[in-house]
Amino acid sequence: MNNPSNTIMRDIFRTLACFSMLAALAACATVEPNHIREVNEDSVRQCKLAGPIQGSDAVFVGLSASVGSKNAKARAMNQAIRLKATDVVWSQQGTSMTSEWVGKAYVCK
Repeated sequence: MNNPSNTIMRDIFRTLACFSMLAALAACATVEPNHIREVNEDSVRQCKLAGPIQGSDAVFVGLSASVGSKNAKARAMNQAIRLKATDVVWSQQGTSMTSEWVGKAYVCK
């Protein structure tokens, strides 16, 4: 026989779990204001390497895949901002299968 208080606790737990998942999906990374250019390797030959940058997000599928990719790129760009970069060269860009952006940040005069 089911105990009514166990049923209520289980329902509360499920509800809280659903709200937690919705909150995680709604959390978006934003890019700080910047003037960083996204360029190719040829454009940074005379520049100083500031460091590697990387951003990733939970794997999203279907309609929300672009959200994961945007969040990952925002995280990587925010790393470039902290490195005081002027330019970024991407070696890996987020796709529908992976939400990871990898690149190098440069300081150009």
